Amino acid sequence: MNRLSVQAQMIGAGVLIALVVVGALFLLVLPEFDKAAVLDVRMQELDGQIITEKALVERRQSAKAQAAQTEVDLIKVANQVPESPELPSLIINLQDTANQSGLVFAQITPQIPAPAVGVDGQPAGYSLIPIDVKVEGQWADLIEYVRKLGKYTRGMRLRTVQFSSVDGTAEKPRYVEARITLEVYTMSVLNVNNTAAAPSAPATPPADAQPSQ
Repeated sequence: MNRLSVQAQMIGAGVLIALVVVGALFLLVLPEFDKAAVLDVRMQELDGQIITEKALVERRQSAKAQAAQTEVDLIKVANQVPESPELPSLIINLQDTANQSGLVFAQITPQIPAPAVGVDGQPAGYSLIPIDVKVEGQWADLIEYVRKLGKYTRGMRLRTVQFSSVDGTAEKPRYVEARITLEVYTMSVLNVNNTAAAPSAPATPPADAQPSQ
């Protein structure tokens, strides 16, 4: 009887200990797991916020870099296609280039400006000005002159280039004459109907004209 009683007591003690452990688990351990789960969710939310903020900073930096590049591109376009024709400075540049190439800058004649038209037949919002240039010299110097024209900051297009050999005289040796038709652009939409053809300009431009930058 006493032996059963001892066994019962041991079983009861074991059950009591189990109840205490279960109670401690529910009262102490499980709430900590709940807190850990809440903290884990919070950390995930913070990680998401950090990723969002980083993406926002990267977008702002990218937009800032694009804005800076756009400003550089606009300055480049402004140099290539200025607001006004700036023909006096262009004439000076063309003559300086001819002199540097060892050529005689014989004549320059700006033609009637014309509004540029897009591929859809609509006005493109800028004007083009054909310019006829005549220079004289030797073949190699003329080729060098044409090459330098292609490197101008001012936007232009060589429409035609015609070379002809001219027999020499007692006063002047044989040389090559080049007749070049350029096409330069300006953002000004010029009124062609009220614009007369510009007269042939002398080889030496006006003294008060300034070269374009």
